Amino acid sequence: MQDEQRTSEIVEATQPFFYEIRVKGRLSEERWTAWFSNLEVLSDDGESVLRGSLPDHAALYGLLARLRDLAIPLLSVNVLDAEARRKLSAKSRRLEVLINLTLLAIYLALVGGMVAVTVFFTSGGYLHTALALAGLFALSGVLAYASSLWSGFWLWRWLTYAAWLGSVICFFIYAALVNLVPTALSIALMLFLGAGGLIYLVSYLRSQAKQAQDTLITWESLGERQPLDRPTEPEKQSRWSDGV
Repeated sequence: MQDEQRTSEIVEATQPFFYEIRVKGRLSEERWTAWFSNLEVLSDDGESVLRGSLPDHAALYGLLARLRDLAIPLLSVNVLDAEARRKLSAKSRRLEVLINLTLLAIYLALVGGMVAVTVFFTSGGYLHTALALAGLFALSGVLAYASSLWSGFWLWRWLTYAAWLGSVICFFIYAALVNLVPTALSIALMLFLGAGGLIYLVSYLRSQAKQAQDTLITWESLGERQPLDRPTEPEKQSRWSDGV
């Protein structure tokens, strides 16, 4: 039991901490968020608040050392404890799940309605099946994009890309079937489009990897010990002679 408690304490000690640092004066939001991507800067009434997560206390000391080097007056430092962070994190996750489930229900209901309309137009001969599917995928992508704006969940964005890709492919199939574009050219365009999508995916993954690496380098630089400004021997003798 004691080993489990000790392990839990070690895990909590190594988790990122949430800080609220209040200083005197107005700080540049662009500069500080560029230095520390996990911090936000709020300014009001001649004071500024740095709020966000840092990986450990060593990172906090590095941040405070930077404030000291810039001669920025420090007013207060508040730390959100592990229990409060767990409760807030659990509540936030529950709300996010509820929001995304509600959006999923709305999305499925709307897509189901559009599928019924598509079946009606294609079965009655009003629209070509491939063209109707292209429109269905396009509208599904619009709904997924609107859901991504509402929730910010990454899966909605990828669903948007997939739906729009399906819409373009269906349109090329339609163009080939009705002889708007030669079949060989339609196949070439679809292959080029697929290659472009893969290139975008590689670029996105590279940017995510670089961002993670830059964040790690920032935390490592924050965690470095700052050398203490030790007084030299002449300074010590001067202080003693002055009675300090």
